[in-house]
Amino acid sequence: MSNRNTKGTPIYVLIGTKAQYIKTAPLLRLMQDQAIDYVLIDSGQHAEFTKPLRKELLVKEPDAVLADSGNIKSVFVAAMWFAKYSLIFLFGRRYLERKVFTRGRGICILHGDTPSTLLGLMLAKRTRQKIVHIESGLRSYNIWKPFPEELVRVICMRFSDLLFAPSDWAFENLRKMKLGGEVVNVRQNTNVEAMYFSLAQTSRDADTLPFALMTIHRVETILSKSRLTRVIQLAEEIAKRMKVVFVLHDPTVVKLNQFKLMDRLAAHPRIETTDLVSHTRFLALVNGSAFVVTDGGSIQEECYYLDIPCLVMRTETERQEGLGSNVVISGFDDSKIADFLDRYAELKRGQRIESIRPSQKILEAMLQKYCR
Repeated sequence: MSNRNTKGTPIYVLIGTKAQYIKTAPLLRLMQDQAIDYVLIDSGQHAEFTKPLRKELLVKEPDAVLADSGNIKSVFVAAMWFAKYSLIFLFGRRYLERKVFTRGRGICILHGDTPSTLLGLMLAKRTRQKIVHIESGLRSYNIWKPFPEELVRVICMRFSDLLFAPSDWAFENLRKMKLGGEVVNVRQNTNVEAMYFSLAQTSRDADTLPFALMTIHRVETILSKSRLTRVIQLAEEIAKRMKVVFVLHDPTVVKLNQFKLMDRLAAHPRIETTDLVSHTRFLALVNGSAFVVTDGGSIQEECYYLDIPCLVMRTETERQEGLGSNVVISGFDDSKIADFLDRYAELKRGQRIESIRPSQKILEAMLQKYCR
């Protein structure tokens, strides 16, 4: 099939984390299905995870990779990685034009609020690309919680040219910021579209015994010994009631070992620890669980749409999905945590919410603005 005419405007997509691949995949697949050519740039932030993930998500291999040395497993390594490309931003415009943004000036699609997002913004601006920001307008209104995500998203929103809000609330946040870029409300996150795509490839988890699913990875959680200890205590409390499946991110394992908590977690007979699993497998676990404990915003959102009770181990969240219904923000408050464990089954709404295919709206608006 020949490439669809986009009036010669290069389309770059710069992403690098597992979550960014998952949530951007519906748009990438849509462009592939419509034979719209795009340049995929991988930041290398989660290089080890994203190689098999691309095959799972039916996304093409990158046209350029900024760093391919494996996953970034610590805050120090992340800082060094970011510093390297910050220097390229300052002094390497010609290098970027020759090795990364090889087709000249066009548009660069960024997603979310990770270090890869900020890095992408810097490099794309250095080569004078127009910035398209997906999942825009999410706010916790606390610069330290989550950090650095809240800071990253504010910076990226300020410097983007076309911003896609995933909800009415996010759209209103962007409107109040009085931004220079154009804002489009697509009314649903591409995360939902990605979730149903992966669920269509699997079934409810085969484990017939009730189990709780846990996963923790936020910097403000894992860098705090007291908070991470409270998470392990919570896993032990839940294990008195049912089996716990604890999915571990690499940086979480590093801190668990540093704080001498890993052996305690791994030795518990009713707590099953596992490395990160495929997106399809993880969603099967979410779908089959009695409830989920997490500090991840995307998982909070998935639980809302799948009607799975969710305890969020944070004090603030940038998402509204599920609040007041099946999602509880713990605030690390023992009474809130105990109340959730006692009545999580009552939080189920009895229905799920289907996808409205926000990627189609994103693509249409983007092509209308830049590729007419």
